[in-house]
Amino acid sequence: MNFINNGLGKGLITTLVLNGVLFAVHAQAEEQTSIWGDTTDVSFGLGASYTPRYMGSKNYTSAVQPMLRVERGVFFLDSVDGLGVQWQSNSGFSTSASVGYDYGRADGDSSYRHGSEELKGMGEVRGATVLNLNASQQITSWLSLNAQAELRVAGEKRGDRYSFGFESTFLDSDHDKVTWSVDGHAGSGQFNQTYFGVTQAQSATSRFASYKADEGVYAYSTELSWLHVFDEHWSTTAGIELVHYTDQVKNSPIVSDDTTATSYVGVNYIF
Repeated sequence: MNFINNGLGKGLITTLVLNGVLFAVHAQAEEQTSIWGDTTDVSFGLGASYTPRYMGSKNYTSAVQPMLRVERGVFFLDSVDGLGVQWQSNSGFSTSASVGYDYGRADGDSSYRHGSEELKGMGEVRGATVLNLNASQQITSWLSLNAQAELRVAGEKRGDRYSFGFESTFLDSDHDKVTWSVDGHAGSGQFNQTYFGVTQAQSATSRFASYKADEGVYAYSTELSWLHVFDEHWSTTAGIELVHYTDQVKNSPIVSDDTTATSYVGVNYIF
């Protein structure tokens, strides 16, 4: 299996561990008496997924990724989202901000990031430091609204992307949680051009015709996930996500499949 550390909206492997962490840690959030907290929570997990080689690819690859998250008070360190702060109110509103890293995209098969031999001649999308912003509002016990932004801070000038949608909880018991979510994914003109466009220079060195991708919604996704908690330490999760690319980018010559699927499983341990 490959070790891939990037994906749509940070990739689904992120949720493999975070679902288990949040299940146990959010219950403690209301008990914190200061921003520094009284305890340090550490979570380690391992996730595996079957995912497209890059956004819009018809070819798939298997990926495995270890995950680590450390939390104390409002602060956290996460192997994907980076270093940040988070806050949750009694009214059901939660938000977080962190500085992380986008590994970009290779123009060949890669063992640590997205990429494919299909993209030969396109040149790599180099990595970039990003600011991750997240906000969620619980509307009812079974419905929440969510919004995310990934803003480029330094490195590759690949633009910014955003997502927005809702999550519905079908089952929420002591040991099991089943959720369904629907999201829209939008990119700035620079982001959509970077990941879906083909410049004249790239067209001259690859097999693709030139294509200009404008800003706007580039995809819609829906995900069904199941979290099972064995005890206070161990949990597992599994799910599937479907992504459909919109008219904004699906006519791009590098988008070989306008509807893709990612399946994943994972195990998590909270110390």
